[in-house]
Amino acid sequence: MTSPIPQRPRHADGVHALGRPLIALLAACLVPLLAACAGAAAQVHLPAKAAATTSARPAPVPLTPRQQVVSAFTGYTAAMAAAFDSRSPAQVRELLHPYLDRATISNAIQAFSHAWNQNEVSYGHPVQHIIGVRIRGRTAWVHDCDDTSNSGLAYAGTGQVVPGTLGSPDDNLVTRLSLIGGHWHVGVQTIEDVPCTA
Repeated sequence: MTSPIPQRPRHADGVHALGRPLIALLAACLVPLLAACAGAAAQVHLPAKAAATTSARPAPVPLTPRQQVVSAFTGYTAAMAAAFDSRSPAQVRELLHPYLDRATISNAIQAFSHAWNQNEVSYGHPVQHIIGVRIRGRTAWVHDCDDTSNSGLAYAGTGQVVPGTLGSPDDNLVTRLSLIGGHWHVGVQTIEDVPCTA
């Protein structure tokens, strides 16, 4: 049987013919270094260590109530899109937990599962235009006029738009949020059948 790797000629002591010059070169380089290490320790002056400094970072500025509401609303819409695209009930629960109660998350999983079973996928992204935020005590309303004309659901196999899911250039949406345990949770979303106005 022949070996696919060419064999180098060996000396009688079993060392490759090309190995002897390499061993001699390594020995010539290492012997002076090892001899220097065996001698007295050399006095080397290292630069002084810089004193450890702590950089004082300014404390984060707390969000205003309006900013908290807007952050919860935009976080919720991003989480909904990611939850649907995950195609996993466990992921849906994890992503939506900060924004919705358990019953609403269960409803979302049921609706998503129906779409997933029909092999529906999302396409595009709605463009949000928040035109108003109103806060009254522990309740807030976000009024936004979204452009959903280039987003919706399509059948994965054909790319054909699922009937009834194509958006419009001005979805007039009102979302009610409630302050629960120090966090804003989405309660109800309503699409108004009137053109968006500020």
